[in-house]
Amino acid sequence: MLLALEPLWRDHDGMLEFRFSVHGSGFAAEINFYDYPEAMETFGRTLREFPRSSADEVVFENGSNAPNSYSWSVLRAFVFDGVGHSALEVECQRNGTRLASARSRFAVELEPASINRLGSELASWASSAGEQTFVFTTEHR
Repeated sequence: MLLALEPLWRDHDGMLEFRFSVHGSGFAAEINFYDYPEAMETFGRTLREFPRSSADEVVFENGSNAPNSYSWSVLRAFVFDGVGHSALEVECQRNGTRLASARSRFAVELEPASINRLGSELASWASSAGEQTFVFTTEHR
């Protein structure tokens, strides 16, 4: 799996425009969204502690999937069986004309340790204000 967050633009209040891209399990998605580095840091910290139980799920959601919203994205780490096997689900939607709209949803099976490492690296990157592109890679099972 390859996951990247590229900062494109920073607003006067610190909000960033990101280009998010992920490739894994034969699928790929790319979408731009706006958020604060603190939101990415919080998500990273929760991934670092994943999973806390066999029913744990950690979610980062940005935007709205309402028809009048331009884009929406969700990253979801979840446990999919009773022995702790885990995955990262990616869901992205861009609304617009028939030529511009797109939707992607897929999951990549990852060891919990890989999800924890993603969380640690993401939290560290975001706490440094996220000026450089964040890139995370791992082999999936």
